Formats: sequence, C-alpha cells, structure tokens
Amino acid sequence: MNRQADPGLQPQRTSLAWSRTALAMVVNAVLVLRAGMVESDAGLLLLGGLLVVVSGGFVAAGRWRRRELARPDAGGPPDWLLAWTATGTVLACLAGGWTALR
Repeated sequence: MNRQADPGLQPQRTSLAWSRTALAMVVNAVLVLRAGMVESDAGLLLLGGLLVVVSGGFVAAGRWRRRELARPDAGGPPDWLLAWTATGTVLACLAGGWTALR
C-alpha cells in the first residue's frame, strides 16, 4: 500500500513553529531589557538590546520562510538561517541564565 503524506500540513506546522520561536525570542528580549532596567545593569541592557535585534531578525526570517513554504517547490531552510537561529537561541538561553542567577 503506497501512502502519500499530505504536503499541505507540514509547511503550515513549520510556519507556526517559526512564529512561536520568534514570539519566544521577543518575550525573552523584553524580559532581559526589563531586568537590565530594574537592576541598572549595563551588561543586561546591552544583551537585551542585542536580543531585540536578533528577535527582530527571527520575525523577519519567519515571515520570509512562510512565503518560501507557500511555494510548491520549497526546500529546506538555508544553512545561514539555521546557524542564525541556533546562535540566537543560545544567546537567549545565556541571557535567561544570567538574569536567573543574578
């Protein structure tokens, strides 16, 4: 029995995953900025500002990826996008750890 997967659902799930990742990054950036303001810590403010820029990039990448996935010949994400996503996620984890340990 030859079963084909429904190609319409996977791009939608991938698009939603990009949106959730971008939202999590924006929330984390705002929390780090808030912690930097409350603590008057220049390092946290700088890290929060960097996270705001990175999360803005995540939002833009998510929108771009959503348009790419709507095309019938869409492939996987480019390597640079995966590297940027991994780097931004690690940065957000470090920022969260820094604020939690202070």
